[in-house]
Amino acid sequence: MLTPALTDAFAPSAGLIASLATTTWLDSTPTGATVCCLLLVPQLPRSCYETPAVIEQRMRAVAEALHLGPATTPPPDIGPRLRLIAPAEVALRFDGTPYRKRIPTGRPWTLLLGQGTPAAIVLGLDPLSRSATPAEIDTYLDSATLRQRLLFGHTRTE
Repeated sequence: MLTPALTDAFAPSAGLIASLATTTWLDSTPTGATVCCLLLVPQLPRSCYETPAVIEQRMRAVAEALHLGPATTPPPDIGPRLRLIAPAEVALRFDGTPYRKRIPTGRPWTLLLGQGTPAAIVLGLDPLSRSATPAEIDTYLDSATLRQRLLFGHTRTE
């Protein structure tokens, strides 16, 4: 059976964008500079129709809408995509859709972002629970890195 291929015309829907689980943290580059980090991941499947292949296809569409790249190359600069909308909240812009993802953050994260600190977007292709603990997130990132299941990009405020 043939299935239609994902085309460049596919834009993430409001439902897909809203369903993304997010987490933010502050990190340091090898040179000691601070960077704001944002992880986007799909949620665990909600039905038998949400197979790993379907979830990955959706996440690759999200990655295309953000122009993210693989970990095997330097992360691309994806342009300004984050808008500060509250003292502890940002909105992430995707290409091809009017919808934005509202992301709760810590106050230090938004303060640094507002001062021009760059942000690293990390997109995981595999599901992770919204209630994952920091240790589970670290394990997820380590495992996904080894399996090349993460996509990356650098961004900043609009």
